[in-house]
Amino acid sequence: MALELLPIDRISKEDKALFQQSYFKKHQPAIIQDFCHDWPAYKNWSFEKLKERAGHLTVDLYNNKPADPDKSTMFVDERMNFGEYLDKISSNEQIELRIFLFNIFKHIPALKKDILKPDIVDGFAMSLPFMFYGGAGSVVHMHYDIDLSHVFLTQFVGRKRVVLFSPENTPLLYRLPFSVISYMNVNNPDYEKYPGLQHVKGYECTLDYGETIYIPAGYWHYIEYIDGGYALALRVLNESWLKRIEGAWNLIGEMRIDNFMKKYFTKPWFEYKNRKAFENANEAMKNIRSPEKMAA
Repeated sequence: MALELLPIDRISKEDKALFQQSYFKKHQPAIIQDFCHDWPAYKNWSFEKLKERAGHLTVDLYNNKPADPDKSTMFVDERMNFGEYLDKISSNEQIELRIFLFNIFKHIPALKKDILKPDIVDGFAMSLPFMFYGGAGSVVHMHYDIDLSHVFLTQFVGRKRVVLFSPENTPLLYRLPFSVISYMNVNNPDYEKYPGLQHVKGYECTLDYGETIYIPAGYWHYIEYIDGGYALALRVLNESWLKRIEGAWNLIGEMRIDNFMKKYFTKPWFEYKNRKAFENANEAMKNIRSPEKMAA
């Protein structure tokens, strides 16, 4: 039995008031179909043009394996010339290697001129744009962003499948404490091992060239690259100061505690987190009177 996944609404950036009232304020995901269509990047950021401007860089690449629960950091799987990497992913062969949180603008500052500050909402952190690249078949495993910011992810080349779950589903997704990850399988959920998954509802879409998905703060997301391609993420700080503080604590507190415990108490620490994930899911299931009451 597959997970229940609903379609995501598509709107225009011209519907600014609608977006703010019905999506942003309600933390409801949406696809903005023309978010970047007036940016120079919309026309200029082809594989060839990026290769011309930044192909000389050396980049770190990561494979499709989920984060190791016993490791404090992700290890680089391969390093490659950026131009060579772009050639590989543009061929649309199955190359399961990704670049994430790549600040290409640090190396090529002129590229920032190709991005215009959006006015659909206030608060865009234009000083922190990040690029994400992947070959066909690459996967971004289930997680939510640790700083609890809102994310506007714009697809420039290729298509990707995006699956979202609201924060209300967190215990039922078996989130490991002191982390922002879940090891549940979106495409083949194991309801016997993870019975809480029977009570979750999510969202699903295919993000195409020039489209932007609004991922509200704290939303879980899973991404598959259908084609080789890349996207740009812009962030908006959480409007709630409590959530900003929680995001800061995640970064400077929880993450450091988790890394310390993984380093010095590897097995018992993982066993504790795994046990707590199941206890939290079981408690959440007790509080559900009917599946229909779970918000997506």
